[in-house]
Amino acid sequence: MTEPHPAPLEPTTLSARFFRLIKPVAAFSVSEVARKGQLSAIDQGVISAGNFLASVLVSRYVSPTEFGIYTVGFLAVLFVRAVQEGLIIQPLNSIGAGLDADEFRAYVSATGLAQLILALASAAAAAGIGWLLTAAGNDMAGPTLFALWFSFLTWQFQEFIRRVFYTRGQVLRAVVNTLLQNLVRILLVIWLGTSHQLSGIGGLNAIGWGGLAAFAVGFWQARGLWTARGLKLRATWEQNWKFGRWTLGGTVLNWVAVQFYPILTAGMISFAATGAYQALQNLVAPIHVLLRASDTFLTPRISKIYAREGFQPLRRVMKLSYLLLGIPVGLLLLGAVEFSAPLLHLLRGDTYLPFRQGIYLLAIFYALWYAYWPLQTALKAIRFSRPIFIANALAIVTMLTVGLWAIQRWGIYGTMAGQVLNALIINLVLWLSWRKVSLQAKS
Repeated sequence: MTEPHPAPLEPTTLSARFFRLIKPVAAFSVSEVARKGQLSAIDQGVISAGNFLASVLVSRYVSPTEFGIYTVGFLAVLFVRAVQEGLIIQPLNSIGAGLDADEFRAYVSATGLAQLILALASAAAAAGIGWLLTAAGNDMAGPTLFALWFSFLTWQFQEFIRRVFYTRGQVLRAVVNTLLQNLVRILLVIWLGTSHQLSGIGGLNAIGWGGLAAFAVGFWQARGLWTARGLKLRATWEQNWKFGRWTLGGTVLNWVAVQFYPILTAGMISFAATGAYQALQNLVAPIHVLLRASDTFLTPRISKIYAREGFQPLRRVMKLSYLLLGIPVGLLLLGAVEFSAPLLHLLRGDTYLPFRQGIYLLAIFYALWYAYWPLQTALKAIRFSRPIFIANALAIVTMLTVGLWAIQRWGIYGTMAGQVLNALIINLVLWLSWRKVSLQAKS
């Protein structure tokens, strides 16, 4: 009697397993969400390319000290963006994403008034403090801060309009708005540079003029959203504050933990040293395209998923985010490390070549930044921002102790080492918090 043949086994070849693994990614890549995600990446690419090109042009047209002034001023613009992000943008993304058309018109109009107040207050603060510093004899930081009132005012309006488009899914309009802002900015920098009129402050003013042009067009494009009916100013602002207070603390502290290091370098060493840091940082700047795009694009969508389906579906979104971001981030970091010397020479001549070894520390810092960025986006989207605040608060304590010592001992290399340590601390706190939330969701 012959033994029966066993049933044929399902194919388990390596190729079959590979195709099963990438099937969700392939399906996602041809979806409507992916198309808008690609537009979002283009939008962030234009922003980063504009920042990068403006930085390269300013560094070529002006002295290292003037370039340092431009860099410090630009970091101040990022500080205002951090405040705007917490008070205005993140509530807009998370709360506004789930509203119907009529509710959104009332909500965005009320939030727009809050944005107007914030823009006017920050512009007045820059002008006032800058004037006081100048009167006290500070002929470098004072005029720089005073000149920022214009960029603080107009750029915030443009950023608000751009993020309104994202919240309503009108990503193409956001891309057009971004293109206009950067086109005006770059053309103005080139005109001032070729006519030998460009300075660090002139480069900062170009941001303001670009923001003004793009805001004017964007405000007209969004004209159907503004209304005076049904405004609940107090209720809307209280709702935004309740949601955004921890986000505000987290974004502002994150700016201090990450961006304040170069400003400390300007104060402890020189503005020229900060310019050298910026020259190196530009080599890895394309990573901002990917990380900022993921935050801008994913936050409202994760909020919708969480509101409809709860916590568990977020795991798949997180895995896809890290997979889709990880490959290009890794390639960009490897390329910056491998070709740092020829890239510095190509972009800025030989001025900053002596500092090229710092690219290794910056690569580690950006790798750690990538490691917590999608996680931070998810925490903001589910309105659990307290860990972000705590993580950055701990990083600031480290900056004001170990970081100051590192800058004093190793100069700009100490700046970069401090940023690495801060990113490591933020990773530790956020991932422990995510584990806690995940365990609570399971129970």
